Amino acid sequence: MASNKHKSNPAALVTGGASFLGRAISLKLAGEGFKVALHCQSSLDKTKKLAAEISSFGGESFVVQADLRKPEQAGVLVQKVVTKFKGLDLLVNNASLFSPTPFETATPSQWREIFNINLFSPYFLGRGAAPALKKSGGTIVNLTDIYGEHPILKDHSAYCASKAGLICVTKMLARELGPEIRVNAVSPGAIFIPKTYSPSRKKELIRRSALKRQGTPEEIAEAVYFLSGHKFMTGQVLNVDGGRFV
Repeated sequence: MASNKHKSNPAALVTGGASFLGRAISLKLAGEGFKVALHCQSSLDKTKKLAAEISSFGGESFVVQADLRKPEQAGVLVQKVVTKFKGLDLLVNNASLFSPTPFETATPSQWREIFNINLFSPYFLGRGAAPALKKSGGTIVNLTDIYGEHPILKDHSAYCASKAGLICVTKMLARELGPEIRVNAVSPGAIFIPKTYSPSRKKELIRRSALKRQGTPEEIAEAVYFLSGHKFMTGQVLNVDGGRFV
């Protein structure tokens, strides 16, 4: 059986570390003994509160800011974390922009912003983290989306395309960075359902899945933790979608 164990007190960077999924991932990793760098762009107060929560149960974390709409900041962000923790074992590319881009009205600047956050920054964060991850034998876990493989989400073509690109980058980096670094992805299904969805649309979305329920952020966090420690998985996209497309 493949090992799923970590070294003592490993270090992780979670982008969007206090957001919806990021919060659950950060808490899971901290609870499992990781030192966690909590990245944020503007939600500094919320991120500081999460850091205090992690400290309250004996975990170790710190807050680091960067604007991932500017991928050139990726290298500086990683270096701050590596300096603070004296190394890095896990990069979780969770930060993501989910905003509509209707075909008739979407602008090039909207596409650029979505791609900068959802695709370009994870790539350059991976490049910046590679030297430290090679030393630790670490791993990268990207958060993609089932709509990256099944682009059927109306009015969100840029989002779907960016997540499809991230799936491709996951597999490409697994090949380029192996054998020292493993690179995988978690692809959530119906975890976050927009508030704009009507009750009937939400009910129909859940009805289409094999498990007939909405998933939880904690279930995504479990999948990230699993991939972070599995020693014989790389280049894989783990669908955590309740059987949405079976």
